[in-house]
Amino acid sequence: MKKILFDNQMFTFQRFGGVTRYFADLIYSLPADEFEASLPMHFCENHYITETYKQNFSSFSFPSSYRLRRRLYQPVNRLFAWRALRKGNYDIFHPTYFSPYFLGALEKNKKPFVLTVHDMVFERYPQDVLIYDRTIQHKKLLVEKAAHIIAVSENTKRDIVEILGTSPSKISVVHHGYRAVGSVAEQLFDNYVLYVGERKGYKNFLPWLSAVRPLLMKYPTLRIVCTGSPFSSSEAELFAKWNISDRLVHIAANDAQMASLYRHALCFVFPSHYEGFGIPILEAFYNGCPVCLSNASCFPEVAGDAAIYFNPHDAQSMADALQELIASPALRDDLRLRGLQRSKEYSLERMVQQTCDVYRKL
Repeated sequence: MKKILFDNQMFTFQRFGGVTRYFADLIYSLPADEFEASLPMHFCENHYITETYKQNFSSFSFPSSYRLRRRLYQPVNRLFAWRALRKGNYDIFHPTYFSPYFLGALEKNKKPFVLTVHDMVFERYPQDVLIYDRTIQHKKLLVEKAAHIIAVSENTKRDIVEILGTSPSKISVVHHGYRAVGSVAEQLFDNYVLYVGERKGYKNFLPWLSAVRPLLMKYPTLRIVCTGSPFSSSEAELFAKWNISDRLVHIAANDAQMASLYRHALCFVFPSHYEGFGIPILEAFYNGCPVCLSNASCFPEVAGDAAIYFNPHDAQSMADALQELIASPALRDDLRLRGLQRSKEYSLERMVQQTCDVYRKL
């Protein structure tokens, strides 16, 4: 039996998010007859660990800000990970992010590590990286040192090869898998377009909103429902300037509410210039939500013919795609069926099996 040691980098940092959802699904779905997973950690408030998979870890209720609490958690959790690394009771190490703190221990114990690369956003958009952030440098080092690399899409693999000069033979593409939620909330809104996730920079939200603003004027009851971070003061000021404040709604949705939002939306829209994979696409497919996507990055690879596409650099293209979906119930129904069919290609079981194939090679 192979023992796979995971670290707690992202589980300490993130309460919600695609990276920790991916790793939690992987850790708790490995076949028990062949692999033994361990995640040394003392403090944890990650939703997928504590709620989805019902694992018990300690936590504080003070200070009220999670950003402050995780500063307290980090050194303790790092100590737990470091002790497990030094002990050497594992066959393969799989870090959850790009801090290279573990390299010395792995070299001493002669243990290999597998690195998952979800995207190359920082490398493609270095202007958005904070001056003190060392992720680009750390990722480059770990890509060089890893025994094998998992890329979550062919697009991400091409970027790794192009930007870092990595041999394609060192990289396996393993698409994300989707785990359906157990329950679905009642309908929350009527007549809305759904936007999921962050809205800054390369996400292209404000240019898209500007492009479709005439449709908000044309359809007086149409709203844009957003998840992710609450609207900033600058966003609120812009919405007021555009006279659409009452047409933008933010909700901090749990899993059951997210499923409901997808199921009752006119469509889900993803105008980003770049993504490594785009898990919300799978969420939309599984919940029967028509999908409207940028024709950039990995989106055509992931969605195939189960989405309607637009040029994220062309305002008219963005507006036309949404107008077509709003005006055509038949198109929406067709995309729902195509999405449900496409979703069958992205099972959690397939993701786990292909990841296990990587482990077996080492």
